[in-house]
Amino acid sequence: MTPKAGLALSAVLANVLPVYEIPDDDLVGEVLIPAMESASQVRIGSGFFSSSCLAQIAAGLAAFIENSSGPLQLLISPEISADDRNAIERGIKQPEEVIEESTERLLIDARLSESALVLHTLDCLSYLVASNRLDLRFVLMRQGMYHKKLWLFDGDTGWSAVHGSGNLTTRGLLVNGEQMTVDRPWMDGGSAQIRVALLVGQWERQWNNESPHSLTLAAPQGLRFAGRRANEDVVPTVKDFWDAWRKDFEAGREPPLPPHYRAGPSHTLQVPAHMDWRTGPYGHQGRAVDAFLAANGRGVFEIATGGGKTKAALIAATQLQIQHRGPMLVMILVPSTPLMLQWTDDVHTFGIDPILPSRVPGQKRRGLFEEVRAGLGGGDPRTEVVIATNKLFFQDEACRELVESLPADTLTMLIGDEMHNLGTPTFLSNPPKRFDKRLGLSATPVRQYDPDGTDRLFDYFGRPVFEFSLAEAIESGCLTRYRYHLHEVELSVDEMDKYAELTERLRAAGFRHTDDGQTMVSNTIVERLLRERRAVLEQASAKISALRRLLVDAGPRAVQRTLIYTSAKATILDKERQINKVNTLLSDLGIVSHQFTSAETSRAHADDLLDRFGRGDYQVLTAMKVLDEGIDIPQTDTAYLMASSTVRREWVQRRGRILRVSPGKGVATLHDFLVVPPDPDSKHGRAVLRGELIRAEEFASLAVNEWDDDGPRSVLSAY
Repeated sequence: MTPKAGLALSAVLANVLPVYEIPDDDLVGEVLIPAMESASQVRIGSGFFSSSCLAQIAAGLAAFIENSSGPLQLLISPEISADDRNAIERGIKQPEEVIEESTERLLIDARLSESALVLHTLDCLSYLVASNRLDLRFVLMRQGMYHKKLWLFDGDTGWSAVHGSGNLTTRGLLVNGEQMTVDRPWMDGGSAQIRVALLVGQWERQWNNESPHSLTLAAPQGLRFAGRRANEDVVPTVKDFWDAWRKDFEAGREPPLPPHYRAGPSHTLQVPAHMDWRTGPYGHQGRAVDAFLAANGRGVFEIATGGGKTKAALIAATQLQIQHRGPMLVMILVPSTPLMLQWTDDVHTFGIDPILPSRVPGQKRRGLFEEVRAGLGGGDPRTEVVIATNKLFFQDEACRELVESLPADTLTMLIGDEMHNLGTPTFLSNPPKRFDKRLGLSATPVRQYDPDGTDRLFDYFGRPVFEFSLAEAIESGCLTRYRYHLHEVELSVDEMDKYAELTERLRAAGFRHTDDGQTMVSNTIVERLLRERRAVLEQASAKISALRRLLVDAGPRAVQRTLIYTSAKATILDKERQINKVNTLLSDLGIVSHQFTSAETSRAHADDLLDRFGRGDYQVLTAMKVLDEGIDIPQTDTAYLMASSTVRREWVQRRGRILRVSPGKGVATLHDFLVVPPDPDSKHGRAVLRGELIRAEEFASLAVNEWDDDGPRSVLSAY
């Protein structure tokens, strides 16, 4: 549908700024009002809402109401003023009275007056609700507060979006130091198209109550939680809604709870109804779960990165829970904080709020575990999920005591994500014995160069019961195809001399292996020399100039959704770290980037940083190791491997980061740097090439451009 009057939306937004800084720029006058006047649909999401803002957008709102047959759609948190709450309630409960009064006070020629919107904002709010011209819904989050700031406009060329930090309040639109971005897919390119498509999809899921992280309530239901309270730190949550329903049911004011919540909210795992795990691209998940159950709940899923290991594990836990019909504890161990947060999102989709002990101060953690133990002590069907980092589980006695002290009728399950990381003396010397069911997850469960550690892990978890290779994942459509570009970079004479020197020192120390990917050595001198020798190859100086050429050829503005992996090792021949060199290069080229290292992941804004990268606010993330395992950034379609050791697990994981399926993503692109010695025929030169070619051969074998004239085989054939 098109508006009855005014310019087309594409014309209205043709010459606006891409970013508006409030209060310096006139976002309301230049964008919001003209867009509302021309749009056929308007959708707004705002953490905070105030009816006073109606005065600021009066001209656009009045025109939209007159020109469009549909209502303005508004998603807000319950954090509104008492006056606004009363105005909304009056429009709901006394619609005929409100509309009758509006005829005299607010309407001119049977339409809402712009001047009335300015002078009588509360009455106008009541009228908009009463006349169904404003469809307002409240959003409760499982944790935290609905906090989006988003305007979506539908017009002659589809949806456009205005999003950023400004709420739908007078201060948010005119006063505060806010920033709002304007995305016009028809003229701003692919990134804008992806962002707007994602924003519209997210909006529709939340509006239609399909989001696993929130509950959307129509205005009559949501009003019981609305109205700002004295303690603004207390934000109503999804649990508050179901608790209130239960109380009303017990008092005879509500029907019984829906089946999913009758046993108490968030206490049993439920496979999401939309998840197809028996057929289609992820039908292998069903086969994996069947194999695990047939092995009596012990084993390893060796599934390619991006193949759905996490959800397959939760489906397996759900099936065990159904069989058990009693209390159950699921302990999930992860190697990093970002993975913990990612698992949290996935567990939410299965209907449970997981317990995150690392988010609780140490002195209160034991009390938290006592609550878990008490909740599982009644013998009734109830499932608790605890997600802990490997480090916390090893160091916190209370965490391990929780498992050991549970009653015998409590089924216990351990899920070890990236379980190869558990093949260390810390875990293997004293593995937890109480877990009845044990499931290991890894794309590469075999610990390279550590057969003893691998065998002991398999003794604990069980051997792989299901395998799903990268080739199978690409073939089935779980992962996207990729192009592999291999760029030769030559070691300098000084670098080659250093490599040869370190090799001779390793031989003198008794190390005779030809492959420098050895990770488990008992000799600390050998271990240090190996790290230094690997660093020489990872930090080859020619890689920086090669990266510059590639980025310049691509066009700095065209660089998007890109990861650059750099060396995590101490520098050998250069004082400056490789990641700092890359960051400087990106800055020089005008490429907007942010580094993502252990320093960032330990901070609270790590998930926000990944979200902003996913939205396109950053063109590039530079990383050392923390993005190797499990982090899901599906929009990413390009990676540069500045540093790749011969440890297969590292480069397999890094390739996996760009292969996630995402809307608008066709074929991913992987750039790799093949380190070439000055004399490939020399003894040390052959050793360098041997390790490099193992990785390049594997990457080339699955690339869609393997045999193209300029593909990776054209480089490999020379060696």
